[in-house]
Amino acid sequence: MSSNITNTTHLGAHFLPKIATAPLESAKCSYEPKFRFSEQQLRKYPKTQQLKIAVAEKIEKKEYFYGIEILARNHNPKLMLDYTKFGKMLPLFTSLVWLGLDYSRVTNVEEVESIRVAKKLKDNQHEMLIAPHLSCYGLDTKRLKEFTELNFTNIVIVRGDQYDNEQEFKYASQLVAQIRRECQDSITIAVAGHPEGHPNISTMQEDMKFLIEKINGGADLIITQVCFKAQALIDFIKSCRLHSINIPIILGIYVPDNIKSLQFLMELTKIEMSEEDLQEYRYYASKGTAEFRFFAAQKVTQMILTVLNTKDINIYGIHFFTMNKFGMVTKVLEELRKYIKI
Repeated sequence: MSSNITNTTHLGAHFLPKIATAPLESAKCSYEPKFRFSEQQLRKYPKTQQLKIAVAEKIEKKEYFYGIEILARNHNPKLMLDYTKFGKMLPLFTSLVWLGLDYSRVTNVEEVESIRVAKKLKDNQHEMLIAPHLSCYGLDTKRLKEFTELNFTNIVIVRGDQYDNEQEFKYASQLVAQIRRECQDSITIAVAGHPEGHPNISTMQEDMKFLIEKINGGADLIITQVCFKAQALIDFIKSCRLHSINIPIILGIYVPDNIKSLQFLMELTKIEMSEEDLQEYRYYASKGTAEFRFFAAQKVTQMILTVLNTKDINIYGIHFFTMNKFGMVTKVLEELRKYIKI
């Protein structure tokens, strides 16, 4: 593998630590998060293990649903990811971030942190819909086969946070097509959609072309990446439909819990927020943590409802980029439940 690596944006609210590049036999140095569920929650899960089927059933019934994205990496051994905080309705699915540069160094794919946590959730909570991410970075056909032989029924494909000119899979569309050829209909493939365009692509038209290639390659679902503008999300969805992209689109949502995290995310992703909105966030940050979090939950809820209430786009799914912080997600869900059943 060449060392000619270009750092690009994160895809799906991933924060990437700087690390050494020596190969690892495993990722045993880090802790795995612990989880808590209630029996009442688990009884309400759909019967299928295929996310595309579960999503189709929700949309057919016009029922709102949500998923969450979590990080397997955790340097706090006492961290508890408490699903009971979400209320009676569990996330329809849980996706797990793939840290391309780091995970490509782990020799045995089964020892990758996100894979270990995905298997743990899948084995212990049998009815949960689990969707590990996989990126193109550091991936070759042999390692891909090792991954597919783990028999996950759902996967989220991204090009990745890093890119190497000599990597085998240059684009997410190539990886989508290869997995579809290997797994046929036994797997649900979700891909990223960029409401304001990928930062490394010059025009929205070009970005839409790449998205169409992913759909033609066999993608089943689209999860939009970080966006702070309801109108940009609406325009993206309408553009997809005009280009005959008719697969389900799920809103990717980030809820900031402090101003520093928000500013860091914006710098990392190159995603812009209107100056008026940013000034509002700064104002409430100056008033204290509680005020900031209340405002952020209200602001994000308003954005979500604006999209969901738009006529003729038929959006029912939300996917929260949690950073392993469930508190803000819970606040938004509490607000949404004042208006919709979710």
